[in-house]
Formats: sequence, C-alpha cells, structure tokens
Amino acid sequence: MKTKILFIAFFIFQTIAVLAQDMTSLKTEALKSYKAGVNMNFDAIFETTYPKVFDIIPQEQMKTMFGQMMENEQFSIKLVEVDPGFSFGEIKKIEGKMFCLIGHNNVMAMKFKEPMNDAESMTDIFKSSMNAEKVTYDKATNTFRIEMRSTLIAVADELTKKQWKFLNKDKDNKLFSMIFDEKIVKISKFISSSFSHSYKNHCRCSHSCSSRNKLQEHQHQLT
Repeated sequence: MKTKILFIAFFIFQTIAVLAQDMTSLKTEALKSYKAGVNMNFDAIFETTYPKVFDIIPQEQMKTMFGQMMENEQFSIKLVEVDPGFSFGEIKKIEGKMFCLIGHNNVMAMKFKEPMNDAESMTDIFKSSMNAEKVTYDKATNTFRIEMRSTLIAVADELTKKQWKFLNKDKDNKLFSMIFDEKIVKISKFISSSFSHSYKNHCRCSHSCSSRNKLQEHQHQLT
C-alpha cells in the first residue's frame, strides 16, 4: 500500500514537472510568434506556424495575401507592438497532441488613402466585425487605431517534434476544423468556450480590482 502511494505521488510530481516545462517553453515560443507577426518577419512567421497550415495556404500564397492586405489602393495596415498581455489556458492532451489557447493583445493602425467622411460609422463597423475593445480615429492622419484581443492556438505533436507551433483562431474556427479531425474539433470547441468564459471572468475581476484600488487611492488622498 505504501509503495503504491509513493508511486502515485511520484507520478503526479512528474506530471506537474512536465507541464511546468511545457508551459515555460510555451511562453517563450508564444512571444516569438507574436513578435514575428507584429514585425511581419515572414521567415519567423513560417517557422512558428503549425506546418499543416501550409497544406491549405502555401507559404508564397500566404506572403502575397499578407502583402495585399497590409498595403493596397484603399488603405495600409501597420501592426503595433505592445505588451501582448498573454493569458494562457490549460494545456490539454487530445489524441497524442498537446493544445493550448492563448489570448493576447492585438493593436493595428489602419490608414486610409482617401479622406474619411464617416469615421463614426467605420468605428462601429470595426468594433462589431473585429470584436475590437477600443477604436479611435485620428483625423489629422486619417488613421484608425484598433485594439482587440486575439487568440492563438498552440499545438505540439509528432509533426512538430513536440515543439510548440501556432495558428490563429478565426471567429468560426474554420482553419482549425480543416486541419484536425472531428473528435479534436469537438473537444476543442468545449475548451474554447471554457477559455472565453474564464477570460471574461478575469476581465470582470481585473476591472473590479482596478476600480477598488482607485477608490482606495482616492480615499487615501482625502485623508
């Protein structure tokens, strides 16, 4: 009995140690992926992207798409490097693959080349279509600054030699559904729902704590 208890304790300790190592490497690789994207470093983007993405969108096609999106006749987009403010979900193992959802801050400056006559309605469009948390318009430069939370899906499996690689989570999870089988997609939907709920609770808690701290600071100033 004693031997069995010691074995279970050792197993739990080993599992926690492995997950801690995975989380450490995950944080390092997530930052690398974020910086690759914000700096439009295609070599680094391709290196940190989950390989099966390129079965759907070849690298050269992806590079062309990015180029057309970032600079065209109507507008130009520049990604703004900020503190990513990562929020990491639990690492989940599904069919031998490791998954983790990572929320992060995403800020872009979108400059239009023609004068903007209805900036207010464009602001509303950006907020609704991109789930932007904050949108501001600078009339002098004809530029919108769009601030939002985005989600990365981290994957580590045999294909990546157990190294963390990433793909962006789109609104309907279409890209993920094209890459992984139905069982993984079904479980990932539950994980995604739990992650979103957890983040919203975190935001409410952070807002509450911030408001409480400001009130205490104000009361201290009065005394």
